Amino acid sequence: MKLPQLSSSLLAGLHCFSIVAETMSFTRAAEQLHLTQSAVSHRIKKLEQRLDVALFVRRPRHLSLTNEGEQLKLVVTEQFSAISLKLLELNHAKPVGDFIISAPPTFAQRWLVPRLHQFAEAFPDVTLHLRTRNDLVDFKAEAFDCAIYFGHGRYTGLCSHHLLDDAIIPVCSPSYAERHDLYGNPHKLAECQLLHDAAPWASASLSDEWLYWANANGVELNGTNHSFDRADLALEAASSGMGVAIGRMAYIQEHLHSGRLVAPIDLSVKSPYSFYLVYREEQQGNAKIMAFKQWLFEQLPANGEF
Repeated sequence: MKLPQLSSSLLAGLHCFSIVAETMSFTRAAEQLHLTQSAVSHRIKKLEQRLDVALFVRRPRHLSLTNEGEQLKLVVTEQFSAISLKLLELNHAKPVGDFIISAPPTFAQRWLVPRLHQFAEAFPDVTLHLRTRNDLVDFKAEAFDCAIYFGHGRYTGLCSHHLLDDAIIPVCSPSYAERHDLYGNPHKLAECQLLHDAAPWASASLSDEWLYWANANGVELNGTNHSFDRADLALEAASSGMGVAIGRMAYIQEHLHSGRLVAPIDLSVKSPYSFYLVYREEQQGNAKIMAFKQWLFEQLPANGEF
């Protein structure tokens, strides 16, 4: 078998493949590569023809990797990561100095901060400044280096990298579930106190997350409502027996494992939004951001979901 030569077109195809395999979406890959969706699709088809192997299984509204695609993803991801790190070394780009990050409060508390010591240890010359907020950063007016958003991933003038998808499901204390006969009975939610995260994503209303779940499952919600400006506060209220909250898988794993919360209605729904790392387009070569991006990707679960 004759090995394919590493031409510029083949490298471009492999890079395109790595982005599609990371996002599992031609649309998201096109946004990151600043190409049209058809151009991305053409590059992948050309790569498959050149390698004489199918890399993706294409179905309506669903994309998955073939076995060969999975194998190539492992190699390409490892090699491009090594190239990125080597380029940083060759450019003498050593991450150093103040590094200001914005992240949603509960994401920072439950996922980011428990891991952040690893980044601090790996880059001792970087001084971290983490600030939490639910609204978007005004990168033109504020001195943030990067931010983690929970949203759609399309932000004008910003580079956006998909990190994690999430799913939502109703949760409450075990005693509340038993008292209201919630196990397997979604219609019983109409008799419950509903607890809302008032800002589940930028520009959301306090009922958006509950309504999204209810509409997806054909459930009517007639309960009285309480709201909180942070998801973790709604979860704490649920664990204390105040009512039923919408739980994101990103935030509820520890509570479910400990038994403080239960999910009596086994109807999870993929969240309409995902977590993204964003930063100014002109900062694509920033050593601190590139190091943080690489570190984040190393922390992600293999399936890209919580």
